[in-house]
Amino acid sequence: MRTSAERLSVVVADAGPLIALGRLHRLDLLPLLFADVQVTATVLDECLARPDLPDAQRIAEALSSGLIRRCPDEVSTDDGPLDPGESSAIARAREIGAGLLMDDRAAVTHARALGLKVIGTLGVLVLAKRRGQLQTIRPLIEQMRSSGHYLGDSAVRAALNAAGER
Repeated sequence: MRTSAERLSVVVADAGPLIALGRLHRLDLLPLLFADVQVTATVLDECLARPDLPDAQRIAEALSSGLIRRCPDEVSTDDGPLDPGESSAIARAREIGAGLLMDDRAAVTHARALGLKVIGTLGVLVLAKRRGQLQTIRPLIEQMRSSGHYLGDSAVRAALNAAGER
């Protein structure tokens, strides 16, 4: 079964998925799955705030090599309790009619209420497997969890089922 998020060609990324994929050394998946991956200046500032961290270094490399692309911050409408990066990503996605690469539950709920299509880090891994870019996602999920990325059990089960890994 295909989801609407699987048909996205342009996405605006929030910090969480970029950091998670950076930790996994898998930022290379993004241009294989999406024609254009945009990151607002605000989100990039969040991602690169600790340049000594390996994930920040990998995100900086992805930016300089063109795997991801810096885009301008759009003026955000009132996004309530969302952080500035989430708000800037949502505003940019709305402005250009793109999807969102985002994990934060409250931000995802808000974005979907605005009619935006959202895919998270687990969705990216499932999509990569479905498109033959990954053989298995279970070890990557385990690596995410061991590096401190919170993943609920039900979300992990759903991702593994969607990837055909029970």
